[in-house]
Amino acid sequence: MSKFSLNTLGKLLADKSGLSQVEAELFIRKMFDVCNQGLDADKQVKIKWLGTFKVQATKDRESINVNTGERFTIEGRDKLTFTPDNILKEIVNKPFAQFETVVVNDGVDFDEIDEKFGEEQTEDAPAQVIDFLDEEKTATPNPEVVVIGSEKEKEKEAEDELAKQIAIEQAKLERLKQAQLEQERIQKEKQEQERLEQERLEQERLEQERLEQERLEQERLEQERLEQERLEQERLEQEKLELAQQQQALKAVVEPAVPASDESEEEEEEEESSNSHHIVIPRYLVVAVCLIVVALIGGMGWFAFNYGQMTAQRDHLAMQLNLYHQAPAKKVPAKPAAAPLSQEQKLRQKAMEDSIRMAKTAEAVKLAENSDEESANAEKAKQAEAKAKAEAKEKAKDKAEEKATSKIASSQYDKDARVRTGAYRIIGVAQTVTVGAGQTLEQISTRYLGSGMECYVEALNGTSTVKAGQKIKIPKLELKKKKK
Repeated sequence: MSKFSLNTLGKLLADKSGLSQVEAELFIRKMFDVCNQGLDADKQVKIKWLGTFKVQATKDRESINVNTGERFTIEGRDKLTFTPDNILKEIVNKPFAQFETVVVNDGVDFDEIDEKFGEEQTEDAPAQVIDFLDEEKTATPNPEVVVIGSEKEKEKEAEDELAKQIAIEQAKLERLKQAQLEQERIQKEKQEQERLEQERLEQERLEQERLEQERLEQERLEQERLEQERLEQERLEQEKLELAQQQQALKAVVEPAVPASDESEEEEEEEESSNSHHIVIPRYLVVAVCLIVVALIGGMGWFAFNYGQMTAQRDHLAMQLNLYHQAPAKKVPAKPAAAPLSQEQKLRQKAMEDSIRMAKTAEAVKLAENSDEESANAEKAKQAEAKAKAEAKEKAKDKAEEKATSKIASSQYDKDARVRTGAYRIIGVAQTVTVGAGQTLEQISTRYLGSGMECYVEALNGTSTVKAGQKIKIPKLELKKKKK
């Protein structure tokens, strides 16, 4: 069994982990100190991937001296045992995997062999070996292994020096760590300021674009309002002309063809001049309204007359019924007892006839009113039809003007061969956008029109290069019709 000194273990640990020799030896000392404290407290220490150290108490036992043959008693003591972890066991036994396992019978005592093997190892041990665990308290000390007091003091001084060096190194590491943290904090603050500045610039750009879009929207709404006013004015003028034509046609139909005198001509001119400042109402509408009013008045008078007659008849019948009930009862034979009932039935029948007559009268009045409403609805339908025709004419006129305007605008940009031979023609401006930082004309064209459409944007704006903040017009395109 070979033994390693503290220096050898420290050197091996330093080579494996990259620590210094002093740090490695200090680590090994601290590890054994912790193991000793654990064994004193719990009698057991388990280290993962290494194994388990356990303190076991042995009883007194008898043994025989091999040389003299005398029997003597070995006192009981605490023995430290070590059970390796499975991983360590596999690593250690890997070189001996080719050997076969031999089963040993129970009851075999290996204490004497262990003691003899321990004595041989003690005799063959090299100088300056430090045993951290003294298993045999009664063993004879070897003068070559004893550590002198001065060497202990040197080791203590070396430990103190090592502790100072470790403290200095830790302070340096702490200062470096603080400096690194401060540098990272400054870098983060700088990045945060840059991010906030970029967000502010982006917000300003978006605000400018929003204001520009609002201004364009207001201009578009103002143009639409003016266009609607113009169309409304033209429609009113058209209606006035149509009404004047209808009035003249009505005059020609109603009035006889009589040569007009100078006075009548002057009066007509005065009337026309006075009516030019007011709304002109056709004469046939006035006649129709008058007829409707007369019919309503006549219907109401006729209904009032019939209602008065029916009321008078009802009062007369009620009076006769009261007189009949007040008259003294006559002695009548048993069979003709139904005579007063027949009189009452007659009165009821007459009342029913009167109610039927009143219902017929009300139905006639309702029919007259419906006929008047139908005539008014027919007049309104004629007016709506005339208005729809006027609007259709106006729309056709607007379409023709727009088509002519688009043709003129398209011919202006046909000078560019790409536009002239392309599938679309430019008929106007769809919208105006502001060029952002880093944007190109191709990117703007791809965003609003699609890929390969930059020739239309260049033709409309007259340039192929743009810069940030420049206003660019986006063309309004129309698909060209295929020639048959």
